[in-house]
Amino acid sequence: MYFTGRSCVFSGESKSIERITAGGAAAALERLAGTDLVERGCVTIISVDAIRQRSGDRWPRKRDAVWAYVGKRFDEHLAYQDIRHRIGETDFLVAVTSEEGVAAQALSLKILEEALLFFLGVADPADMKIRAVSAINGQELACTDIDPAGVTGHRPAPPEELVILAYRPTVDPVEERRRNPISFVTASGQNLRIDYSLEEAVSLRHKVTAALRIELTVTHIASGRSIPARAFAKLSDDDIAFIDRASLDYAALFVGLEDRPQPLILPLSFRTLSTRKGRQALISAEGLPPQRVKVGVMVELIDVDRGTPEARLLEVTGLVGQLCKGVLVRLQPGRDAVGPVKGARLQGLTVAAGDLGGTDSQVASHMLNLASQARGRTPVLMIHGLPSEGYLDVAQVAGFTHASLRVAQLNQASEQPAA
Repeated sequence: MYFTGRSCVFSGESKSIERITAGGAAAALERLAGTDLVERGCVTIISVDAIRQRSGDRWPRKRDAVWAYVGKRFDEHLAYQDIRHRIGETDFLVAVTSEEGVAAQALSLKILEEALLFFLGVADPADMKIRAVSAINGQELACTDIDPAGVTGHRPAPPEELVILAYRPTVDPVEERRRNPISFVTASGQNLRIDYSLEEAVSLRHKVTAALRIELTVTHIASGRSIPARAFAKLSDDDIAFIDRASLDYAALFVGLEDRPQPLILPLSFRTLSTRKGRQALISAEGLPPQRVKVGVMVELIDVDRGTPEARLLEVTGLVGQLCKGVLVRLQPGRDAVGPVKGARLQGLTVAAGDLGGTDSQVASHMLNLASQARGRTPVLMIHGLPSEGYLDVAQVAGFTHASLRVAQLNQASEQPAA
């Protein structure tokens, strides 16, 4: 997932800064000039020195094969716009343009892991040398060692296994319990409960976690039925504003953390953010410093529908986009799902798997249809809340770029009217 912004993030426990001369890499360094890839933590150096050490006297005869294999892995995992260059006998410079921070580092680590597995038969974490480039001065690179465990957090993964970040934000459990769940009474006298959970948005192409996403579930307490976002139109503006304030309060637990290595996707209402007061709340809520919102929060507008004026959507997404890292809009299933968002300049489109319904084959058919409608409109097309890992392959075949799995079994009963 391509997230704009300037935030240099390194995963794992950092060590002293090392300086490396990237001889012969002038063209690659020139391509990096003027970009924010270093600041975004997307530039790394991986080393196959462990293969050289194990090869001993055979290294001069073996190195061409190692270089060729690493090159093939680059071609397989990296996009054409990504930068890759060998800067020594065992070091390779990698700049991933389509992922952010830890996700970019995990992709580089995956390439290194596959090379170690192929030539050594095992990818020992002690042999997985990866460094984050923190500054470039001419041909001199300032680098910081990365702990592989801080990127993947578990055993080396087979090539086809998802690399799910083990990073879990450490927050005050008392504060977390205070903010989750939240109950309130609507303007019409209904008792509702708001529950929050975290999902990991996985890049289906790179098989790494690209962002954390807050999942919001609103439940009618008396019946136990959940109210999907498409039914929020039946709630009053004050009710919606309360839900959004609670979401901002919960997001503050994670956005304010200086060591949070990946963006946070936060679901909010278009109705709230279309007002000046609602946009001000996005950057003035307690624990949400404006600069952290700017570089670390993606807003997901969850209630855009056919009644949303196209010109107003374009205006609001432009205003909100200036305050945060980017704007996503959730599609409502239908024959012309992308109709309400035509013309809007968005970072991405999302689909809630819970909105699809039906049998497994019907859900897959809905996924194919929605992805077909949305293809090419935004860099990111995400489906979230998938019920099992088996759907990840379906999502990728359909054309989605990112997906997340449902954290827990949610109440799937029909919606409760919220007049």
